[in-house]
Amino acid sequence: MEEALKALGEFCFPSVCLVCEQDTDGAPICDRCLSSIQPIERNFCQLCGQPLQRKRRSYLCAECVRKPLSLTRIRAWARFTHPLDKLVYVFKYSRFSRLAGYFSRHLTPIIRSDGLLSTAGAIVPIPLHPVKSWWRGYNQSAILGRAISADTGIPMTNILKRRRMTRTQTRLIPRQRRANVSGAFALRSRIDPSTIKGRRLILLDDVVTSGSTLDAAAEVLLDAGAEAVYGLTIGGAWIER
Repeated sequence: MEEALKALGEFCFPSVCLVCEQDTDGAPICDRCLSSIQPIERNFCQLCGQPLQRKRRSYLCAECVRKPLSLTRIRAWARFTHPLDKLVYVFKYSRFSRLAGYFSRHLTPIIRSDGLLSTAGAIVPIPLHPVKSWWRGYNQSAILGRAISADTGIPMTNILKRRRMTRTQTRLIPRQRRANVSGAFALRSRIDPSTIKGRRLILLDDVVTSGSTLDAAAEVLLDAGAEAVYGLTIGGAWIER
């Protein structure tokens, strides 16, 4: 019976790297591909989280000095380059929800070691529009949020909703990105104010680029009385905002 269950598990979740398809020991990515991922562990902007040039003496990047975000801090596990982009794509579009646990094992230490994120009282996933959620079958941020909640003990709460469909941000210029998500988020109906007012919250998404999506969602939470809002993402591919 045990062998049959193991065979079924290997059929449903083959022990191959999701990036290069080489055999692994059951991990979703092989050691060679994992070594190509670039974690962001030090020398990053204390606001948006992007890596700083070594010669820069400020704790903030030039972009945050010029146009700071509403969030107090954003942290990302690694640069959103290959092969991390492939892993996130599989997580979002290929129904590999089991990757949530893998990503959580890398994001949980960031929360625990960060002097700000570690004080958060709840995790808030960035919501999908109901149509997109139906089409995709799940919200990857919510699945990831539940995994991180289980690993950290910080409760996850779905208090945000998308009021309207938004275009994919990928090909939009900074001004269009801000306009695209402006007013796109709102609180869900019948939300207990105590879940927000005076609390520190972590907004969770898969990737940060301009920060427009996280910022638009953070403004809703801050307007509702949140003391501070932090951002947390798997990858970071920062661009001008």
